[in-house]
This record gives sequence, C-alpha cells and structure tokens, in this order.
Amino acid sequence: MKSANSILLTIALLGLASLAEPILAQGPTRIRYGVTASVAHLPVFVARDSGLFAKYGFDTEIIHVRGGALITMTIMSGSVEFSGAGAESVVAARIEGGDVLLLACPVDTDAVYLVARPEIKSAADLKGKASAVTRLGSTTHFYLRTALRHVGLDAEKDVTILQLGAGGEIVGAMMSGRVAAAALTLHNAYPLMQKGWPVLADLSKADFIYPSSCVASSRGFLKGNPAVVERFLKAYLEAIRLIKKDSGLSERVFKKWQRDADASVIKKTMEVYGPLFKPVPSVPDKGLEVVVKELARRRPVPKEFLNNPGQFRDHGPLEKLVKAGWVDQLYK
Repeated sequence: MKSANSILLTIALLGLASLAEPILAQGPTRIRYGVTASVAHLPVFVARDSGLFAKYGFDTEIIHVRGGALITMTIMSGSVEFSGAGAESVVAARIEGGDVLLLACPVDTDAVYLVARPEIKSAADLKGKASAVTRLGSTTHFYLRTALRHVGLDAEKDVTILQLGAGGEIVGAMMSGRVAAAALTLHNAYPLMQKGWPVLADLSKADFIYPSSCVASSRGFLKGNPAVVERFLKAYLEAIRLIKKDSGLSERVFKKWQRDADASVIKKTMEVYGPLFKPVPSVPDKGLEVVVKELARRRPVPKEFLNNPGQFRDHGPLEKLVKAGWVDQLYK
C-alpha cells in the first residue's frame, strides 16, 4: 500500500509540475491553488468568480487534488504557490522536515457527522466493518479517527479503512453496502440524513476544533514573495466578507463548484457554514495542539514540535493586515 501511495503521489506531482510556470513580473500574477471538495475552500472560489483575485492582480488556477496529503506534497514540490490543506497533513510534513506551513484557517470547526447505513443500530455494530476516507493521512482520515473515538471505537483496530478518493465515492460505497459508515461533512451527509440514515456522532456539537482546509504555502515562497502573499490574503479576506454578506452569491458559487442540483442541500450547507467563516482567519492554537497530540498517539514527535504552534504556521502576513486596520475597514 505504501509503495502504491508513493507511485500515486509521484504521478500527481509530475502532472501538476507540468503546469508550472514562473510568476510573471509584468501583468497578472499567475498562481495555482490546490483544493479538495471541502466547503471550507469556498473563499477561494468566491474570490475567483467575484473578480477579487483579478482585482488584486492575480490570474488564478484552481486545481482539484484528492486528499490533503497530496495537496501538502504539491506545496513542498513547488507545483502550487498556495493550497488548501488540513492541519494534520501539514503538521506531519513539517515534523518530517517539509517546507510547508499554515497562513490562515477560515473555520475553526467543521460540520462533520459519523453516518451509518440503516442496518447499523449502534457503534458496536461497526466492529469488523469497513469505513472509508479520501486518503490515509487526509483531513477525512482525521475526522474518522476522531468520530470513532467519540463513540468508543479504535480506528486502527475496530474497522477496516478504505481509500476511495472523494466524498462522492465514499457515499456511493455506503449506498452499495461496501462501506458501513463514514465521517462526512454536511454536504455529503445531509442527503443521507434526509433519508433517515443514523447519525452515530455529530462533531459539530462536540468540543471539536480542527483547522481544516486552511491556506498553506511554503516558507521559501513567503520569504521570496511577501507582496504576493499580502495581495492574496487581501483577496481571500474580502471573499470571506462576501460569503458572510451575500448568501445568494455564496449559493451560486457553491452550486457552480460542486455542480449540485439539489437546492435544499446547497441552501442548508450555506446556512451552516456561512456563520463559521471567521473575519480574521487565524490558525488556532488549540486545533494545532489537538493534531500534534493525535499524531503523537501513532508515532514519536520530537520535543521541539510539542506546544510550539509557531513551527506549523506563520501569522505575520495576516497580523500585518489586522494591525493596519485593513480588516476592520472591510466590515465598516
């Protein structure tokens, strides 16, 4: 499995590297941004579709990548300048010496539900059954481990975890009976919940803080392109303001992105996520602590990474905008 994963990573990175081109010195700055299907990536799509990226001088290509672990690799390879990555994949990469860090996190929590097939009556019924994630080491993997632990199960011992590539494939596997349960974000969970499928755990109601789908980059890129980073964050923060101000726009962008024809799912998703987006998308200490502790359950973590969130983030560019009063002006 490890060998197969390495091959897949290599193929993905070679494909993305073929798209690479130097950042333009004149005219719009060409940037690439990697995303998964997480709703928390919405500010990037709003910034593109509303013209905010163009306003700040960017020609932006959004690249869909299956799984946070792959996205983190694209940053370290230089295939993308910015990317949306979950904290776990970034923390794991940094501990291994990778040049990747978090710049901003639009939400502190996520609407995640451990949904099971109708024949599953309790968490105990999941023992020996299969669950699924996009990729091992991804945000969905973190959600699954957390949700299973919440109901008293051990993800490493009590279930078999399959890698299925995307939320739609996971839902399809649940419908066919191949997978008994999965930790799904609202967009994928809501249709199953409407059918009456059991929800074994609701992490949105738990004391659950996890920096998901954050803005990530590399220290090398930040150091060499401070003006580009500042312009990017301005477009990103203005997009968050638009999401909170204009639900109609958010719904239209979300529908175009997800190609979801079910208006009720779109509306419900925006109702839940709109308030979750933070005007100042800082990377939470508690979320990073949770991730480091979770990682330490499965492998040794060097002491210099414990209780040291600065190893995994750089708040400098965001704090500069806050201290200058730029964010306050957005909301006046």
